[in-house]
Amino acid sequence: MSVEFNVLFFSSIAGLSTILGIILVILNEKLVLKYSHYVNSFAAGLILGVAFFHLFPEALELSDHALLFILMGFLIFYLLENVMVLHSGSEIHFKEKKGSRHTKGKVMFSGLFFHSFIDGIIIGIGFETDFRLGLLTSLGVIAHELPEGVTTFALMINSMEKKTALKLSIAVGLATPLGALISLTFMKGLSEAMVGVMLAIAGGSFLYIAASDLIPETHEEKGFQNSGFLLIGVISLYLLSKIIGG
Repeated sequence: MSVEFNVLFFSSIAGLSTILGIILVILNEKLVLKYSHYVNSFAAGLILGVAFFHLFPEALELSDHALLFILMGFLIFYLLENVMVLHSGSEIHFKEKKGSRHTKGKVMFSGLFFHSFIDGIIIGIGFETDFRLGLLTSLGVIAHELPEGVTTFALMINSMEKKTALKLSIAVGLATPLGALISLTFMKGLSEAMVGVMLAIAGGSFLYIAASDLIPETHEEKGFQNSGFLLIGVISLYLLSKIIGG
């Protein structure tokens, strides 16, 4: 299969994962929110595994300035969330009056759309580098797109009409394949060093997503269940890496 097919196929799966999160909220919002922290914990483990086992080593091999750009990726997403107010974390469990959150809902949509758009570009970068890296990166994106879909829709329906929230949430899901499609137009001409820079930024963003958005969910519930799901995520990614790598 070609790089183009893999990028579009797996980015579409990631987008559908977001839409699946929306569907789950529609079917049973209370139940989904009750157990969402387990999904976030597992996703955090997968994303940390992708970052530390694959994105960081590959970036360091291709670029002498990888560490600087890992930090830049982390800071870019920090600033994005600080301005756009987008999280997959515990605020989905709290509700405010509809009128007070109307503007916040639209701003959050903008941030989440851009976030998903970047996820699509990350998938494109992974497959342009190596099929194995692309596959594992896609897995990390898909894992956190599901709780992102839950977050997006749960927040939107608390700040705007349900029909509008549904349309905007689906748009967030479509942003991932859109970002992947656009990545195909500029990735071909990049040097190895620039690909390394892009991988470093992607790794920094994964580190931020895990540390800021997902891991805080492990503290929402007392006990070792959340920690266990996070560790299972890391171990699963490690074992899968060994299997794919032969």
